[in-house]
Amino acid sequence: MSTKNCKIDVVSIRVKQKDATALKMNFKDILKHPEILGKEKPISNKIVQYSVLEENEKYIIGFIRTILDKDLPAKIDKKTKEISKLDVKEGEGLAFGNIFLYSIELNCLFYEVNKNSIYLNAFKEYIYKCYRDSESLKSTGGFAIDFGTIYRKKEYDRAIKMRSYKSFILKVHQPSKLLETINQLNQSLEEKIENDFLPQLEQASKLNSEIAEIEFKVSRPKKTGGLAQDIIIPILGRLNKFLGYGQIREYVDKVEVCGYTIDSEAKTPIDLLGDIYFASFKIDIPRLDSNLQITERKENIKLLFEREYPILNEYIWFQMIILRK
Repeated sequence: MSTKNCKIDVVSIRVKQKDATALKMNFKDILKHPEILGKEKPISNKIVQYSVLEENEKYIIGFIRTILDKDLPAKIDKKTKEISKLDVKEGEGLAFGNIFLYSIELNCLFYEVNKNSIYLNAFKEYIYKCYRDSESLKSTGGFAIDFGTIYRKKEYDRAIKMRSYKSFILKVHQPSKLLETINQLNQSLEEKIENDFLPQLEQASKLNSEIAEIEFKVSRPKKTGGLAQDIIIPILGRLNKFLGYGQIREYVDKVEVCGYTIDSEAKTPIDLLGDIYFASFKIDIPRLDSNLQITERKENIKLLFEREYPILNEYIWFQMIILRK
C-alpha cells in the first residue's frame, strides 16, 4: 500500500451560446443532460464514460471512468527479467478514473488531475463529442465551454496593469516532452494552443537541452520605457491560457514578470506560476486496484471542497478571472 497525492485543478466555468436561438444551458444542465450522462465515447485512444455520484443544491460530484483496450504495456518478472503480456482477455481493458466536484454557487470545477485517465480539456472534448453525436442536443443550438484560470492573489491583474516592465522570464524543463504534449493537445482541440515561445522551445529540443530559459530584459525601464507594453501584455494573456492546461504546467518551472506597478515605485517581481489556484488530497493506493477507489475519492474531494470553499467564496467575485478565449 502506498500513498498518492491527488492534485486538483480549480477552474471557473463559462458556457457561451453560439447563436441567439440556442437553448440557454448552464454547466449544471450540461452535466445532467441525458445525452451526456452515462454515455461511452472514444476520446484519443481511450473509451470514456461519465457518471454522477452525488448531487445536492451546492454541488455535483462526477466520476470519469476510462478504459484502455489497445496498445497495452507488457509486464516483467523483476527477478528473471522475463517480459510477457498482460493477462487481459478479449473484450477486457485497463480501467482508470478520476473525480470532480462542480460547485453550483461558485461556478467552479474541482477536477482531479490523473494522467492515466483524462485531463480537463479531454473531458470538454468528451462533452463536445456527445453533442455532435446527439440529434436532440444539436437541435438546442451550439455552445462553447471556457475554463478560467483562477489566481490566489490577483497577480495576473497586477501584472497586466504595470506602468512599465523591466523583465520577463519563462523557464521549463524537458522541452522536447513539453512540445510533444502541446502537439498531442492540439490534435484533440478545436482551437489550437497559441505558443509565443515555440521557436525557442524547438531550438532547445534540437539541442537535446534538459532546460529552456527564455528571458527578456531592459536595464533601465524608467528611462527607456521598459519592455513594449503592446507586445508583452498580449503575450501574458496567451501565456495565461497556456498555463490553464495542467499537463503543460507539469513542465513549467517559472513564470515571472518584473516591473513597476501603479501603486509602487519599487521594482516588483510577480510569480504567475506559483499563484495559480490548485488543491490536493491524499489516498492510499493498493498495489492492485479492484474498484478505482471511487468511495475514497468521493469522500476526499468533499472534504477538500469544505476546506477550500470559504477561501474561494471570500474573494472569487472580487478578482479578475481570466477566461480562455
